Amino acid sequence: MSTATTTPPQTQLLADALIELGRLALAFGRIDRTAVYHPDQTTPESDTDHTVMLGWVACALAARCFPHLDVGLVAQFALVHDAPEVYAGDTPTLRISVAERAAKAAREHQATRRLSAEFAARLSWFPLALTAYEAQQLPEARFVRGVDKILPKIVHLLDGCIGLTDRRMTPTELAGLFDAQRADMTGYVGEFTDLLALHADLAGRVITRPELTGGACPCPPDTTGGVQ
Repeated sequence: MSTATTTPPQTQLLADALIELGRLALAFGRIDRTAVYHPDQTTPESDTDHTVMLGWVACALAARCFPHLDVGLVAQFALVHDAPEVYAGDTPTLRISVAERAAKAAREHQATRRLSAEFAARLSWFPLALTAYEAQQLPEARFVRGVDKILPKIVHLLDGCIGLTDRRMTPTELAGLFDAQRADMTGYVGEFTDLLALHADLAGRVITRPELTGGACPCPPDTTGGVQ
């Protein structure tokens, strides 16, 4: 039995908005990130893979080490932090130039405005959460931005650095990149000293991996995709 004729117009409009947001979520899952892979060394990490990992890691880390943070707000910011990429796409950043970084920021700003225009009047939480994250005024927003910078190191360690070796990244080049990244992070997450220490630890593990240094790999990468 059809319910189209008995459904209130406002319910139909709400359903339309939810369908549109669902469509964007599916499109978001088809965006592949660069230089990071699943442990099978073949499947690229998607934006949805990254978002779930950030949500789990950021919330767990906040609850363990930074009890003054609102874990629920951390989760919200993690959930929306890369939403503009549904329109702007992912941008390779390993060797990004100043001009390319500016173009990336411009594309993502335009994508944020587009998302706001599409959903502000229909599902306001989505653009409001994204706008609050982009503003970087709240400590939870800055914290999520900082945790976001350590996640690729975790994935490099899990995928055997395949994305880095494919791009012929050297330990020296990576060390310079990671040091510059950490120096930049101090400008917005300097109060989270444990987070900066984690960045240094994980970066150090990556640049000493045998895949990058030419040493013998202690073990083959995990190709099962599961937890043993």
